[in-house]
Amino acid sequence: MTLHTTLSTLRAAALLSTCLLAAPAVLAQAMPPADGPGIEQGDGPFGPPRPAFGPGLHAGPPFLRGLALSEAQQDRVFAILHAQAPKWRELEKAERKAGQALDELARAPQLDEARASASAQALGQAIADQELLRLQTDAQIKALLTPEQRAQLDRPRVEGRSKGRADRKAARPKQEAGK
Repeated sequence: MTLHTTLSTLRAAALLSTCLLAAPAVLAQAMPPADGPGIEQGDGPFGPPRPAFGPGLHAGPPFLRGLALSEAQQDRVFAILHAQAPKWRELEKAERKAGQALDELARAPQLDEARASASAQALGQAIADQELLRLQTDAQIKALLTPEQRAQLDRPRVEGRSKGRADRKAARPKQEAGK
């Protein structure tokens, strides 16, 4: 063995032993906190986790975060989401199937325009139907809220919009001064 090969082997061995010694320390690090209270960890096959009311019970729409729902309201939200679940599943399957068809067409040596158009339309329709179902579900859930809860929902949006306007106005003079 030459001196160069021996040194390279020793460097590789030193690097490997350093990594092996550091691994327990890295693995012992605490996991980062969840995105917020009630968020379950782990992405499943149906997308990211959703906020939970309690153990095993999913709330669904993010606009419900921070609202103090009564137990009766939680039960009604659960019933609405449970009734919508089969429709969501069918729409997700249709979207996945259309997406897979487009992926297969993208890998094909020749483009079949008719099939590509049909698959793209199917994908678009599945996404449109999902959005419509989401709006319908949100409307059903919002109908369960008290006037105070609805006002609480509107409050952050109004503050956010006016804050955004104020931020843009404050930034304008700086931009004009820079010109």
